Amino acid sequence: MKSTQSQNSMDADKKQRAADRYVSELPIEINGAQGVTRNISATGIYFETTIEPAPGSKVHFTVDVIVEGEPLKMVCSGEVVRVDHKDGTVGIAVKLANSFFANIDQPDSQQG
Repeated sequence: MKSTQSQNSMDADKKQRAADRYVSELPIEINGAQGVTRNISATGIYFETTIEPAPGSKVHFTVDVIVEGEPLKMVCSGEVVRVDHKDGTVGIAVKLANSFFANIDQPDSQQG
């Protein structure tokens, strides 16, 4: 019976999501702390780190990605919707408000 309740709970969560989520393990930096993404979608991201922002707070962070062989930083801002504690880490779910890609070597890549 416990697994049925868990499955129903998971099904309800999936119905509430606005976009498909994809499992990922990408490096992240938030307020000088390092972390790793666990899943990402067009509207949100879940990651683990050592800092603990309050639910409802606004956060800014970067995610290291590779797009077409080029290392980029995805610069993000959003609202913390959930904070989980597990195995000595803090899991943070963020609803994205804004994100864009920035070249990692911005100052050096601009030649003029």
